[in-house]
Amino acid sequence: MIRSADLFSIATSGVRASNKLLETTSHNIANVNTEGFVRERTRFDSQLTGGVDRGTTERVINVFAQNQLRRDTTQVGEFETYHQRSSVLDNVFASEANSLSSSMSRYFSSLQTASDQPTNMASRQLVLGEANAMVGQVTTLSNFLDDKERELNLEMDSLIDRSNSLIETIADLNAQIRVVQGNNPFDEPGTLKNERDSAILELAELMSIETRNNGTGDGSVMVNLTSGESLVLEDGSFNLFQLSGDPDPNFRNLKLTSTGKPTVLRLPEINLGGSVGGLFRYRDEILATSQRELGQIAMTMAVSMNEQNRLGMDFDQQLGSNIFSTPEFQGMNFQDNSDLSLTMQGRVAANGASLLTSADYLINIDATTAASAGPPATPATVDFTVTLVNPDGSTVNDVDGNPVTQSYTGVEAASGVFTGVIGGLEVEFADGSSYAANDQFLLQPTKSTASSIEVVMTRPEDLALASPFRVESNINNLGDAQMTTSAVTNTIVETSLSDADASAFDGAGGFVAGTPASLVFNSESEFELFDESGNSLVVVSGVSNYSNLMEQAANDAGWPFTAQTDFPGYDFSLQGVPVAGDSFEIAYNTNGINDNRNGLQLAALQNSDIILSNNNGGSSKVSFHEAYAGLVSTIGEKSASAEISLKAAEAMQTQSEGWFQSVSGVNLDEEAANLVKFQQTYQASARILSTAQSLFDTIFNSTR
Repeated sequence: MIRSADLFSIATSGVRASNKLLETTSHNIANVNTEGFVRERTRFDSQLTGGVDRGTTERVINVFAQNQLRRDTTQVGEFETYHQRSSVLDNVFASEANSLSSSMSRYFSSLQTASDQPTNMASRQLVLGEANAMVGQVTTLSNFLDDKERELNLEMDSLIDRSNSLIETIADLNAQIRVVQGNNPFDEPGTLKNERDSAILELAELMSIETRNNGTGDGSVMVNLTSGESLVLEDGSFNLFQLSGDPDPNFRNLKLTSTGKPTVLRLPEINLGGSVGGLFRYRDEILATSQRELGQIAMTMAVSMNEQNRLGMDFDQQLGSNIFSTPEFQGMNFQDNSDLSLTMQGRVAANGASLLTSADYLINIDATTAASAGPPATPATVDFTVTLVNPDGSTVNDVDGNPVTQSYTGVEAASGVFTGVIGGLEVEFADGSSYAANDQFLLQPTKSTASSIEVVMTRPEDLALASPFRVESNINNLGDAQMTTSAVTNTIVETSLSDADASAFDGAGGFVAGTPASLVFNSESEFELFDESGNSLVVVSGVSNYSNLMEQAANDAGWPFTAQTDFPGYDFSLQGVPVAGDSFEIAYNTNGINDNRNGLQLAALQNSDIILSNNNGGSSKVSFHEAYAGLVSTIGEKSASAEISLKAAEAMQTQSEGWFQSVSGVNLDEEAANLVKFQQTYQASARILSTAQSLFDTIFNSTR
């Protein structure tokens, strides 16, 4: 119930309220094209004494629509960044001009041609030319990926700097809003809040965030990552991001700093969302794996070609040498190591091509033992564990889900001493017992080593197209047995045979004295091996077939070379039926330059399943072409999937933008209608004021 009514005060409040409404409407119309502007409205309450109370101006906003818009903006930012960068790699690797597959095909085709004409120097020279072209293509692709990694790190720095700037801006705007809203509780600081919402929306494009009001009514908000880490806190403080790489400075990890203390994020960077999360996803899912898979292909090819060429005989009738260089790689120190000057080296083992994975190798020092002067003198040793890890540091698991890891104890730690480990590598601990327990090193044998591979063979004569041994049947043999297949598996020269890895080859165009030189059949089911002096080496009985006769001899209890692991390093099979007295001479392939047996083996590597198809601990293998095709198809598949996800996210963003604008955007038709209405209320209130004045004048005149 109105206790007292005063036309003048009622009319005055009406004029004042209508004027305020006109101001608000005009403000909305003026900012119709202002990005990030949220329309405002003024709300009034009636006075108990009559008239309109002081109005409160506030923004018209739907929090649910605003949050949905932020979430969809985050999705678009992530998929747009991911797709843009993955499509660049897809275009390069899918291009025929950049195809490593074409280079490999030309290289192996030249090898086949040279094998068909082993004495043709032009054909041999073509092999070296195509080898250089193939290595050049590998180097181009590897350098391209390295350049993309550098670009990625620069972009990460830029985005993180922008994120930190936005976090500071939001915290600063919070402080300003507190002051303004505290000084004027009737007018919401819409301009400041619009600026803050724009900064929050831009931050949402960079990463997935959540906001909530402080609950104190001061207008400030808190900002968190969706995983819970605080960015803008209730007390006005804020946390910032920083990037660091340990141990690889080019492979950045994201951390939050609070009062100068870094804390590890509780979510993987690839789940961060937004443009920043898209960059990390692109790095971990495509770029880092592509670098390593390309390196795996290049390193495996170089090592396997070297292995096979060393098993042959070149045009100068010498044992074969390496075609390609295979670089060693330095172990990277972790920052928490006891001494950052400590070093360790790694390299692909001589026969490690088929075991090499695309994983990184984490070396953890478990214990060390100092050298002893004796007697007896003992070298310094280390105990260590090797674990295969993915680029992001997570462990590689086998088919059963268990980490691929292996421990080694009592390994000699000295310069020049390499020890074989899992995954086809050899490692060297040159600093003796200076290592400390829990020191860690990271080996990346396939990340950037592809660009370091070179063709070291310069003479076409050095191509080992011939096999280094031959088997000749005696002209007086009565049976029809003839050699059908042969294989060479070991040509390591060590004439004293004190090395377990030694072969029967002496490196001087012959065999080590006392090794097999002839094979004589005592019957269809028994043969005997003799050395060059006619001394019997072993009698093998119970022979049921004539395949891999050297292997059968090595499995016999009388085999005299049990200290060797792969001896004599060659094997052969016979076809037909021998009779007692038939003999076969085993000799170095002197003057066998027309032989192409090893050349055929080199060419056959093209279609051999050598490369581990993945690094999840499985044992499936594929050929070089299949491995490269898998790399290209993976990049293409992820790029195509990102494009589909981007289109879906953009559609969702358009929908949420429409929802948000329908509530918070300025509608000129609505504002025009309000303008007319408020103008009329203003005029009506003014009319009441003039009426009150007229009544007052009438009353005043009546008393005169």
